[in-house]
Amino acid sequence: LDKERAAAAAAKKIKEEEDRKAAEQAATQATAAETTTTIKQPSRPTEEPVFTVENVENMVAPLKATDATTASATLYDILNCPPSATRSELKRAYITLAKETHPDALLQAGIQNDEIVPDKFVEISQAWKILGDTTSRRRYDREIAAKGVSSKAGSIFENWVMGAAKKMDEALSKAEDTLEK
Repeated sequence: LDKERAAAAAAKKIKEEEDRKAAEQAATQATAAETTTTIKQPSRPTEEPVFTVENVENMVAPLKATDATTASATLYDILNCPPSATRSELKRAYITLAKETHPDALLQAGIQNDEIVPDKFVEISQAWKILGDTTSRRRYDREIAAKGVSSKAGSIFENWVMGAAKKMDEALSKAEDTLEK
């Protein structure tokens, strides 16, 4: 009788151990299934961007020179940097020039009613606004390159290059937005 009880107790112990291992394995599989993430594949934009003369002009307008003094100078010239300058170099140049030409800084230095310097500060700020943003800088660099080529080929080629550049930038922007989601 004792042998039967011992055998039954051993069988019960073995059964409990098997049940415990099965429960642990099921729990492990459940947590593995919960931690597995699905990666969303990027999709193409559903609609093509529409370009008209008006909206392309509005996109290009901030990049165009406004007066004769800035017509020959590039935004890089305004910030006293080469076109190959990094964003941090451009930022350093902008901060230095802004400190020199900011109207409040001029008042503290005792310079008053100087109309040229505040205009210079506005030019510096506009140059940084365009060159500080990577997309705007890319567009501006393309416009400069297109103008160099278009002086030989005419404005039709410049318009074509600018339109293609804008379309490419919009497509890249949509793709980046899609990937971020």
